[in-house]
Amino acid sequence: MIPPKNIRKAIRIRPFVVMAAFLFFTPFADAQFSMNERCMEAYHSILMLHFGESHKLLNAEKTENPGNPVPEFLENYMDFLTLFIGEERNQYAKLKDNIPRRIGLFEKGNRSSPFFLFTIAEVNLQWAFIRLKFGDYTMAALEVRKAYQLFQENQRIFPDFLPNKLGLGVIHILAGMIPENYRWMARMVGVDGSMEKGLDEINQIAYYDGPDKTFRMFRPEAMFYLSVISANLVKDKATALGIIRLMEDSFSDEPRQVSPLLIYARASILMKNGYNENALGILTARIQDHNACPFYYLDYLEGMAKLNKLDFQAGVSFKRFLDGFNGINYVKATYQKLAWIGFLKGDTSLYFKNMALVKGLGNSIVDEDKQAIHEAEKAILPNAILLKARLLCDGGYYNLALKELLDNSLPSFLKTRKDFLEYSYRLGRIYHESGNNQKALQNYSQTIDRGKNEPYYFAAAASYQMGLIYENQGKYAKADSVYRLCISIRTPEYKTSLNQKAKAGLNRLRKYSY
Repeated sequence: MIPPKNIRKAIRIRPFVVMAAFLFFTPFADAQFSMNERCMEAYHSILMLHFGESHKLLNAEKTENPGNPVPEFLENYMDFLTLFIGEERNQYAKLKDNIPRRIGLFEKGNRSSPFFLFTIAEVNLQWAFIRLKFGDYTMAALEVRKAYQLFQENQRIFPDFLPNKLGLGVIHILAGMIPENYRWMARMVGVDGSMEKGLDEINQIAYYDGPDKTFRMFRPEAMFYLSVISANLVKDKATALGIIRLMEDSFSDEPRQVSPLLIYARASILMKNGYNENALGILTARIQDHNACPFYYLDYLEGMAKLNKLDFQAGVSFKRFLDGFNGINYVKATYQKLAWIGFLKGDTSLYFKNMALVKGLGNSIVDEDKQAIHEAEKAILPNAILLKARLLCDGGYYNLALKELLDNSLPSFLKTRKDFLEYSYRLGRIYHESGNNQKALQNYSQTIDRGKNEPYYFAAAASYQMGLIYENQGKYAKADSVYRLCISIRTPEYKTSLNQKAKAGLNRLRKYSY
């Protein structure tokens, strides 16, 4: 770039003055990272999924402070959430082109700022999650490795910069889920960790109550991570429900409480822990915010919460999900649920019509979709009583679920080997959730003995649930054994999620001697 005439003249007279001015006014030459009030406001708008409002704020910041790279960093959040929520392949192909430009921009920033390495690491980590969703596993692994190295280096240089803990915590949790016999691969690429270490790091942000506005800004994001982890991998209800209380206490007087992301977080935890009515209340009371990026998965969750109490108006929520969603996951699972509704209402033709759509539409990436296609390919009507008991138990309606199983004579509804396996497993789950561990273990054991060589998920799931009971009882050797049994059982249904949970259990046991 050739300096204007007035600058060339000044160079001959006052070189040091002109150099300072040139560095200050040239965009992104040693750019200053400024997470100022406007950028913080844009970040909070992003968490509300108000992307239009966020763009206005960030464009204003770019105009007034063209040397601030933070707007580009926050725009990456919008790309990440657009893809993570919407799951549209054409958007993925388009938005991933922003990565090299943004990273190149950050690399021109002020290296003495804790945001210099942090922004590059965050972009790599966010895109690694997107790559995983769209099946690009090689690039995801490379980006996780790059992010981890950058977070570690930034932690070394700026040990008091708490936002580092978010990325490090997530990566340590992911590394901790790798089975012991493959951990050498993670160490070889420089990634290691544990569930406990990762949760501790994320908790440091989630529970931060100090004066730093930037650190406080990241608290909702940390709580979101904690909620996703607790809903899927944390073993005890107290920890999971504690996160809900933290959210409610932290944002009771703020609009962020109604962020679609935090609604999802709270509803997921409640549903996973048997508080279906509470989750349904949150989901049905949410405001349909037309200024927000659509989050159609909340309609799917609402449908599941209704179906769990055998409310067939769930079909309205499921259809709303299908009408709006253009992404890749939960489409097969949704048609399966519509098939169940038809079947439970006595319309077998509607069951098979929707099961045909399961085979023809959507993808088979997540466990729910894999289980749906597995059922569709068998082309056999489900067992009505067992299906009702399953849904009611998932919703936390344990007495009603038990009534379904015990108030009907066994010969009237148990016809196949699969029926008998599911019956003992469902009894185990109901007794387990009701606090009767002795009866739960008896039924789980029976399920494993009869089903470990069968092509169903019941034996693997029973092994995992037995592991939870033994772990809570302090019988760590027994817990270790059944967690490993869960991983070893081959099943086409729910294999990924069962393996993840069993691995998380084994990693928790590593701190004990047994």
